[in-house]
Amino acid sequence: MGTDLAWLTGVLAFFWFLLYWILGGVAFALLLLLRLSRIRKVRFGCLFTLYALAVAVTAAYGGVRYSHEAIGQCLAEADNRAQVVTAIFGCGGIGIIGAFVLGASAILFGGLFLLLISRRHRAVGGPPVAEAPSGQPAHRYF
Repeated sequence: MGTDLAWLTGVLAFFWFLLYWILGGVAFALLLLLRLSRIRKVRFGCLFTLYALAVAVTAAYGGVRYSHEAIGQCLAEADNRAQVVTAIFGCGGIGIIGAFVLGASAILFGGLFLLLISRRHRAVGGPPVAEAPSGQPAHRYF
């Protein structure tokens, strides 16, 4: 991969990371509001940020690599300048858009998994509840 393709991969990864991070974060925040569940927010936020970065870099690299191969095949068949332009945008765009969609689906399913591992679990066999002087058990709020 040449420096021009590495530069394109870096730019795509940066913008896709921002899109995945912002839109995915908003989607999962709305999901949590609708479910009214409690999660460890810091754990989920950190893991989701790192996961969105990894998915964005992987999707951008895969999309540019696939597009580079597809453009090379389309350019071999091009006869005039119009076909060259069509080959670059037509053959290359499919790989880029496909990689973005695959990355978005990975963000969705990976984010759901991160929600599962970031849930707060209640202790089943915790310490016994202290009793109040009147014989009634004291209420625990946390």
